Parts: sequence; structure tokens; C-alpha cells
Amino acid sequence: MEWLYYKLYVLLLIELVHKYPTHFKALYLLQTDLHSTQFWQNLAPQLSINKYFQTTNPITISPEVMEEISRSMEQDSYLLLSSLIDKSETDAIRDCIFSLTDIGLPPVFVYIYDQPWALFERLRPIIELFLGNRFSLLPNFWAWHIPPIKGASGWPAHTDCSAQTRFESADGGTTFMSMSFWIPLTDATIENGCMAILPKSREILYNAPITDPNQIIPQDAINLPAKSGSVIGWSQDLYHWSRHVTTNLVTPRVSSSLEFQNPAFTPLIRPLLNIAHPPLFKERLALIFSQFEKYKDMEPVNFQKNQQYF
Repeated sequence: MEWLYYKLYVLLLIELVHKYPTHFKALYLLQTDLHSTQFWQNLAPQLSINKYFQTTNPITISPEVMEEISRSMEQDSYLLLSSLIDKSETDAIRDCIFSLTDIGLPPVFVYIYDQPWALFERLRPIIELFLGNRFSLLPNFWAWHIPPIKGASGWPAHTDCSAQTRFESADGGTTFMSMSFWIPLTDATIENGCMAILPKSREILYNAPITDPNQIIPQDAINLPAKSGSVIGWSQDLYHWSRHVTTNLVTPRVSSSLEFQNPAFTPLIRPLLNIAHPPLFKERLALIFSQFEKYKDMEPVNFQKNQQYF
């Protein structure tokens, strides 16, 4: 993995030099600091690197709530659990993303630290419910900071996987191949760009499969405002998107996401990871660089300070 890290490191540096030949801050960060754990520790001393949680406590969810989210996934391919994670856990990660954007680095660099991985590890009981107890972590992840500027937004309508990811099982239920989980680190509201989805129960009423997000009828969409620390999950063939910010007088929408797969299916992408033992520093950095190419059509990377990431 070390060779991949340096290859991506050099390619990204060349791209930045080509695009921003006078932007010395970006070049300084790439040439001097990003490979240094000390740089990252100084940036977010409240978080740790390579000191991964050994005693992470899985969240506790009542059987009644488990049944409720199972019905929601069965009917509409999404779940929403409000205020599931305490602010003491989410605020430190949120503050790190604020620090990253302040110096012009994309929020996805928050995955350099242990705590974002630990946050999703706590969701194990939910993930196991839908993907089995040997589920894998896909090497796909992102984090967002949508600025409080009217008209700003996150990503447009899309699915996380172009293939079908939910199937009817032999017992008449539903088997899920893969799921995405998304955690707002600030309150996600209709005003600051909360998530919106097209529920499966409405999508199946369309005369033909959707091949273009523009085919989605706006009245069929559901907005999903969510308090900080809530959890939204969905099957990866579900259409979802960010609403636009409607006013300048709001808190930035900050959030993070990871993706998981049922081991009964052929891996969607390699390498498959283990959320209980996430990559160490150098591999994390290489994986972060790989996200830029993967999601360049959704969010082109620009290291310039105060750039709006959308």
C-alpha cells in the first residue's frame, strides 16, 4: 500500500501544480505536511491517530426500534434513527472538519483520525441486522461541509451503486447486498441542505426503471431533516441527494458517510476493509487520495482556501 500512497501523492501534487501554479499554500501542505502525523495532531489535538478504539461500545437499540427500521428498509429502502449518538462524540469530529475547511483542505481528510471510523463501528448492531455479522467495509467514504450560502448544496440525485442491491429472499423478505450510512455532525435542516430520498415504495410505481435522476417526480421525494448524531442508512440502489441551502442565516451542514457490504455477495470493490481494524495512517492517506478520483464528478477537489465544496 505504501507505493500506492506515494503514487497518488505525486499525481495529486502534479495536478495541483498544473491547476494552481501560484497557490503556494496547497503546495506547502502537500510537500511538507500531509505525510506527517504531527501536522494532523496539531490540527486536531482532540482526535487521535493509530490509537484506535479498543473498547468501543455498540449502540443499544430496543427490539421495537429494530423492528421499526426493518419495516422501513423493507418498504422504502432507508432508515432514520434520530439523535442516536451523543454530541460529545460528534462535536470533536465536526470541529476537525471546521479546521480542515479553514485551511483549505477537503473535509474527507477527517478520516485520517480514529474517531470517524469509531463512530461507524458503534453502528454494528444495525449493520449486522441488514448485512450479516461478517459484513465488510467498502473503501468508499466522504465527508461534507456545505457552507451557509444560499443556493449551495451537497451532491445531486444519484445512487451509490449502479447495480441492484436489494433482492427478494427465499422467505419472502428482502436481502440487501450493500448499504450506505450517513451521520450529520451538525443539525441537517431543510434550510441548510438536509438529505432527500426517493422511497422505493414510490419508485416501484414508475412505469419504467429510472435511468436519469431528472425522471424523478419532485412530489415523490421525501426530505429527511436530522439532528446532529442521527443515523440515516439506505440500500445503495436508492436515489438520494442534498437539498439546496435556502438562506445565509444557517449553520453549515457537516456530515460523514461510510459504505458496507454483505459478505454473501462478490465484493463490489477492493480492498474490502474491517471497521473493527481500520487502515493505519499511511493507508488511510492513500485511501483518501483515491476518493478524489472516485468522486471527481460529484465534487471536484480544490484545495484553495475558502473554496465552496459543491
